[in-house]
Amino acid sequence: MDRADFGWLEQVLDQPIIEAAPAAWGSQNHTAVVTLADGSRVVSQLFRRGGDAERRMRVMDALRDTAADKGIAIPRVRRFELEEDPPWIVFEMPPGEPCTEFVVAGPRFPMLARAMGAMLAGFSELPCADVELDDMWARPRYLGARADAWAECLAPALSAEQAADLEAVLADLPTLFDGRPAVLAHGDYAPVNILVRADIVTGLLDFESVRVADPLYDAAWWAWSVGLAGADVLAAAWPSFLEGMGIDPAEPLLAQRIRSMQVVRTLEMLADADLAPGMWRVVHERLVSLLGEMSG
Repeated sequence: MDRADFGWLEQVLDQPIIEAAPAAWGSQNHTAVVTLADGSRVVSQLFRRGGDAERRMRVMDALRDTAADKGIAIPRVRRFELEEDPPWIVFEMPPGEPCTEFVVAGPRFPMLARAMGAMLAGFSELPCADVELDDMWARPRYLGARADAWAECLAPALSAEQAADLEAVLADLPTLFDGRPAVLAHGDYAPVNILVRADIVTGLLDFESVRVADPLYDAAWWAWSVGLAGADVLAAAWPSFLEGMGIDPAEPLLAQRIRSMQVVRTLEMLADADLAPGMWRVVHERLVSLLGEMSG
């Protein structure tokens, strides 16, 4: 990444930039991690939509102090301009580094997985009454209706057997999720959005998808993301993650609930018109694999 592209940021912060590199997360917007002359690091994000930038600021500001009380670092906004084209935010980079694929595949990841589960349990308890959040994933019947529409759009990309398996998953949503509590969900609780330092989990990034959801929503997405590194990697880390969350692996219907959420979340992604073709193929293959596992 060319430092010359950040002349505007040097003017905004009144400080030279030493280094700038694309972030491994925040891919929906133009996101870069920038090292300043005083050694501090900030993140700059240029947003495609002004509403996304404003919402992210509100969420981070509303959650930062209560999250800090639980030892969870949430970035502090340093400068912003929501009326420019594109709108942008600059926020301080908390301590730690995003958990990379290399770390996920490494021998210490099960230990980190337990800490990630514990941090998720703390995050889910944060108060969020002051922020208007989407609660679709806490309303299983409404979610099922939305998912039916997504499935109809995807029908040409599925075999008759896959479509039937998907229909069965969606039909079971009320049985699996009606009457369960609703909690604060990060919305993209994947290792790349979790900051680690040595064997310590320090904080969170990427608050674009924060919502109210079933308590297993973030756990299901974490498992989906880790599973991309291999089934053996997930098998080694999943028990530790659940232990950190305070969930009994033998909880009735746990595996079915997790799989159902992964199927519906994958379906939601495939219905997103902004999903890049290469990523669409990856997600579609994952959906087909999940359906095969559930029907088998």
